[in-house]
Amino acid sequence: MMLCQMIYTSTSAPHVTLADKVNVAAHSVFICKQLGLTGRVLVVPEMAINVLEGPEAIIRAYVEAIRTDSLIDDVFILQSQQIESHEFEDYSVWMTYKSALPVEGVHRLTVENYQEALPKNLPSRTRFLVEANFTLSGLAA
Repeated sequence: MMLCQMIYTSTSAPHVTLADKVNVAAHSVFICKQLGLTGRVLVVPEMAINVLEGPEAIIRAYVEAIRTDSLIDDVFILQSQQIESHEFEDYSVWMTYKSALPVEGVHRLTVENYQEALPKNLPSRTRFLVEANFTLSGLAA
């Protein structure tokens, strides 16, 4: 079975709180695990860079559900391509803010673990976008 890797950005609606964002991250990890999707989400205060891998039909339906969610303001697809195998072993979310309680699959994104969190095979223009946003949010790229 051919797999798809989709890279996209998403922004939260203006009314979304930090607690909402943590809840969305936890729900996202749960749903992706149930669907067998892998990937990485890197979240800075105003935007998330999403890398999602799995069967194309499932990924497209998942992204469309995100696009219509009232907590999401905008989704912009940067790249979608077929891949032969998963780059990631699992699905996780890395956020620059800290959850009040530990959440499985949701990690704090820091200067120390930034390189570990960043997907290795990002296209150069997407890597530039990620690094520029992290620099603007106070993380050293």
